[in-house]
Amino acid sequence: MIDGLRGLAALAVVMHHLRIIPVGHYAVMLFFVISGYCIAAAVTAARRSAMSFGSFMWRRLRRIYPPYFFAVAFFVLTRAAKIASGGDDDLVRPWLDWVQNLTLTQWLWLPFHPAADPSQNPKLLVAAFWSLNYEDQFYLVMAAVLVLSVRARVSAPLAVALLAAAGLAWNCAVPGGWVTGFFLEYWVHFALGALLFYVLCLYPARAWRYLFLAAVIALGIYSAARILPWEPQTPLTLRVYTEFVVVCGFVLFLYLARPLSAAVSRSWVWKPVAALGAISYSLYLIHQFNLRLVEAMVNSVLPHAWEPIRIVSMLALEILFASLFWYLCERPFLNRASQNKAAAPAAPRTFEAAG
Repeated sequence: MIDGLRGLAALAVVMHHLRIIPVGHYAVMLFFVISGYCIAAAVTAARRSAMSFGSFMWRRLRRIYPPYFFAVAFFVLTRAAKIASGGDDDLVRPWLDWVQNLTLTQWLWLPFHPAADPSQNPKLLVAAFWSLNYEDQFYLVMAAVLVLSVRARVSAPLAVALLAAAGLAWNCAVPGGWVTGFFLEYWVHFALGALLFYVLCLYPARAWRYLFLAAVIALGIYSAARILPWEPQTPLTLRVYTEFVVVCGFVLFLYLARPLSAAVSRSWVWKPVAALGAISYSLYLIHQFNLRLVEAMVNSVLPHAWEPIRIVSMLALEILFASLFWYLCERPFLNRASQNKAAAPAAPRTFEAAG
């Protein structure tokens, strides 16, 4: 079921950028929760199989970077076509910008030039790639947690929870006032997904589950109280606490829906949604710089069509382009486990594949 939820979140981001419904930022928060769940499962599987830090990071890099490089190349080709047709030259940038974009280190600009929103980072070739800067750091931190859990016998859930406490303090101290690109700014969102995996799959005792649920509910209620109309807040502060409400609600939904996961995933209604989840990374990578192309194609064929038909047509084109990109540029780099999910009976292995 988690594949389908990832697909729906990706579709929400596309709809946001097509100016259909402005929920893209909060859909990314759901991605962070799902990533936390999946990467915690991957770290657990890596520890059980005695996987080294290098092997773990190689699997993460092999999964993320090659499609990203192809997406950057695709972006360059589309900008070159734009220049050839008389448009602005978006490719004239300092060499350091290109190095940072190719290494996903664009966030290093933000500690010295804080922004109100991470997507406002001028070093980004594609604004949507801001979340990958955080994901990369999440992977590195979880790899370090893997090393600590093996060599120093440090509890992985404890390390994740302590960092979550630091991240929560960070957010409450300066809620949305400025963004430095550092992983702690969104670690709470990621950590809640990771801790959900731990209480469902590693520590299923009722005491741990109830403690986790109580913490999530308390954070959600506190955050909801901070966004009430009679609480004077800046727009950025409202966004931060709204993020917490959305994330806590999503975590509770995942917890309550888990018993239904197998039945839902077998449903014929859910299968196309899960298929969308399979290409969600490709859809995320290439959709933003295809927006004008998609809109122009629909306008040329359906210039006076009913608006819902135009919207569905644009979404269908974005999904078509993403499917082609997935087949050519992402599928060859999938880890073996994710190409054969049916052979992975245990929950940690299954969700490792999803990651």
